[in-house]
Amino acid sequence: MRRLGVAVVVVGTGLGGYLLWLARHRAAWTVLLTNRIPAHHVHWGERGRADPDAVLYVALGDSAALGLGASRPERGYVGIVADEIARITGRRVRVRNLSIDGATCAVVIADELHRLPRNEVPLVCTLDVGANDIWSFEPERFRDELGRICAALPTGTVVADLPSFSPLPVGRRVAAANRIVHEVVAEHGLTLAPLHAETRKGGPIIAVRNAAGDLFHPNDRGHRVWAAAFLPAVRARLAAAAGEATGEVPPPS
Repeated sequence: MRRLGVAVVVVGTGLGGYLLWLARHRAAWTVLLTNRIPAHHVHWGERGRADPDAVLYVALGDSAALGLGASRPERGYVGIVADEIARITGRRVRVRNLSIDGATCAVVIADELHRLPRNEVPLVCTLDVGANDIWSFEPERFRDELGRICAALPTGTVVADLPSFSPLPVGRRVAAANRIVHEVVAEHGLTLAPLHAETRKGGPIIAVRNAAGDLFHPNDRGHRVWAAAFLPAVRARLAAAAGEATGEVPPPS
């Protein structure tokens, strides 16, 4: 029994030490990523400059849309989507990235929607929001705010549902929020990007592998997964736009 007690103490001490290291590691990464935010805004500000020969892509959302967690802003999912638009259209892409770090639905309403271009219709528009609402989730407020956002978005906007938060224990709230997202997006005739389904593939181990050091934001691999959720709908949107331009009806996606 004495040996067993010693073993338990050793294991407990080792686990405690690991948890302390993990907390410090996450805190250091949180500071690192926070310090990168201004550079991300500078990058997207430059990508949003007027260019009469470019097609317009508008992105709204939170820190994921900024590309936080990726090694460089353009390696975030918005940058990957922009690259795909350029590949398909054969044209330069002007990116108006209106996203704000930490944005909730209320922040999108107050600080992003009014910056949507009024005199130029974007070829593609995407939105990710809700991940920061989950911590103080109120279903009715979330539905109301998301509905106000979707009502203001351009036709054909691609809206993501909430990602999987594995291994964080908020699954029930995420599921409730995603039911609302699916319903509201359908009510407004917008297109859903199945972000939750993409990010839950592989379970907790893959979730950790695809996360930056703060274990919250996606890293380069994680952003590629986020992009995979958006790209089918973006490609369909581009095909529809091309069909409208030529008077042809695109084949079903």
